[in-house]
Amino acid sequence: MSFQFQNTISLIHKKLKKGDYEVKPFKAYKKWEFASDDSSTRAGVSTYYGNYDIKIYRSLYPENEKYFGNVVNLSSSLYERSFTTQSLDPKLLWYYLDHNYYTNHYPEKIPTSFENLLVNPEHFESGSVFLIPQDVFGEGIKPGSFVLNHSGSSEFTYTLQDDGKGNIVDTDYDTSKIIDRGRLIMYVGFNEKYREYGFRNKQTDFVYDGASVYNDIRMQSPKLISFESGIPTTTPVSSSGTCAVFGGGYLKVNTKNNFNFNHSNNFSISFWIKIPTTQTNLGYDYNVLFDKKTMRLNSGVVSRTGYAVNEYQKTPATAYPFNIVLTNTGSATPDRIKFSQSSGVTTAEVSSSQLTPDTWYHVVCQKSGSVYSIYLDGSLDSSQTQSISNPTLNDREMYIGGDGTSDGLFYGSLDEIRIYNRSLTTTEISALADNSFDLGYAYQRNIVGNIFYKHGIVSISDPRPKYANCILGETGNYDYNGRANGFYGSFRSTVTLYEHEIICRLKKNEFNFSMNASLRKDNNPQTVYPKDFATSSFFNPYITTVGLYNDNMELLAIGKLASPLEKRDDVDMNIIVRWDF
Repeated sequence: MSFQFQNTISLIHKKLKKGDYEVKPFKAYKKWEFASDDSSTRAGVSTYYGNYDIKIYRSLYPENEKYFGNVVNLSSSLYERSFTTQSLDPKLLWYYLDHNYYTNHYPEKIPTSFENLLVNPEHFESGSVFLIPQDVFGEGIKPGSFVLNHSGSSEFTYTLQDDGKGNIVDTDYDTSKIIDRGRLIMYVGFNEKYREYGFRNKQTDFVYDGASVYNDIRMQSPKLISFESGIPTTTPVSSSGTCAVFGGGYLKVNTKNNFNFNHSNNFSISFWIKIPTTQTNLGYDYNVLFDKKTMRLNSGVVSRTGYAVNEYQKTPATAYPFNIVLTNTGSATPDRIKFSQSSGVTTAEVSSSQLTPDTWYHVVCQKSGSVYSIYLDGSLDSSQTQSISNPTLNDREMYIGGDGTSDGLFYGSLDEIRIYNRSLTTTEISALADNSFDLGYAYQRNIVGNIFYKHGIVSISDPRPKYANCILGETGNYDYNGRANGFYGSFRSTVTLYEHEIICRLKKNEFNFSMNASLRKDNNPQTVYPKDFATSSFFNPYITTVGLYNDNMELLAIGKLASPLEKRDDVDMNIIVRWDF
């Protein structure tokens, strides 16, 4: 690298020495747009063709026309390779994300991709992947810049926005309907269990709890609990997420003290339930749904057809914070939910109306002051007022779908279990019962996916079927019909620019002359004799311009001084030039 000065008298250049310059990187951003548009031209915008007639529009830097081709990959976990031009198999891409970017929801496993970001890293059975290769579009996606708008019928119209923290959120979601998560002390949705569909011998006993309070929840007899499509949506009707089907197993909550409500505490238990036509366990008048009144005692090891097992007996507590059961088909009042609390002196109990088998219901059992209520599908079904003045605390375990023994096991389906350490309003209960196709407030989340800024990966994954095909047309078969069932959006990519700081060092005895022709006698550029005033010892040249050249003397940059700078011959001088590319 070399530099030159252009001044009123002379044009000079000098080779830079090693260490004369410093490089400082900083970030800049390029803006991009993309769309599923049938048109091949758009005014003022370069067009890039991705897979399946997906056009990628770039607003700036049209010189990169060489990146014509498969610069964006779209796929869904629900579909196999259906196009010969598809560059990545959807299933392979989905499994890659599942194993490398997400966890199996063990609390001690934190994915490194999400360090220093406030993200909700959850992966679900269905969804779509938008893959933006960063060797083409930049070094990464600028946080907070990704926007995707989906058009189509009313239930498919929405805007997804990157929140700058690694999450993709649905901006149409009414966040006022998200109930205070600080009061949510258990959330079990079973949605991570899609990985265990049909794998009875490969299940993990761990159950993921999405609440802010830590709970250790384990499946007991996991081979007797299976998983299938979850609660239904409305208009249009479709299944969403994953539910647990209890067939002889149950859940044990080892963090029992989180749910030891006293008689003065308000609380609410929300869940979805589907009961079978006939309960398998008919030895009791009821089947246990939520139990905090039973202590199981190990009665010893017994022999069962050639192998030894532990046998348990139970000791019911006289005082308990809650107990929720389903009356059995052999009961005088079958298929009803009973919710109770007892101090051992006073017991409050309320019973619901009869449930219809093979039908999903949303249920809330709650205590508010002295009122004990059961809500079905968002509406008050029954309530009872009872004052309890003695403690309802105990040291018993908490169980879901059983009581820790083989007595009264529940056979049926449960989904979206939430427990709050306060009572709920009727508006909040209605939101929990709302699983409409377009918004689905039953899931209590506006986050529908994640974005990996450095890798250019957008994973739109959510239990609700609305988002399963959000970039693949209306049905997922790339049926865009122009933009009628398509999408369009934009993002900014990061590019590192390097700021150079170059120090041009001039010794006092250097560059004290000029080659300016106007200073020569008779203004003749061929003469070597300067005019008389230029030979005076009081005359110094003035620097106005600095030119930066490479080793081949090719001009790289020109710096103009704001005002001429006198070149002194009595001291050394330094000129600092800053430039970037």
